Amino acid sequence: MAQAPQALPTEVPSREQIQQELEDNEKLIKAILENMNAGKLQACAGYQKKLQQNLMRLASIADAQPPPTVVEPSNVAAVVSQQQASPVPQQ
Repeated sequence: MAQAPQALPTEVPSREQIQQELEDNEKLIKAILENMNAGKLQACAGYQKKLQQNLMRLASIADAQPPPTVVEPSNVAAVVSQQQASPVPQQ
């Protein structure tokens, strides 16, 4: 039975929320490996399902982001000198 695609997130999570989800994924991967090494393949299924959901959610968040601005190599020196010429005001 195919899973229905998840809806795109309505609000972009913070960096902290994304970092927490990445850390959760790391724990899930470790749990999967531990259960596989212990021969508990059935126990891996729940962890794998949750990991798959998390990865799909992170992928949909990444896909919804605007593409990064690319600076041509020939313009890098000009951009750097502009940044050095106009320092960021201290708050």
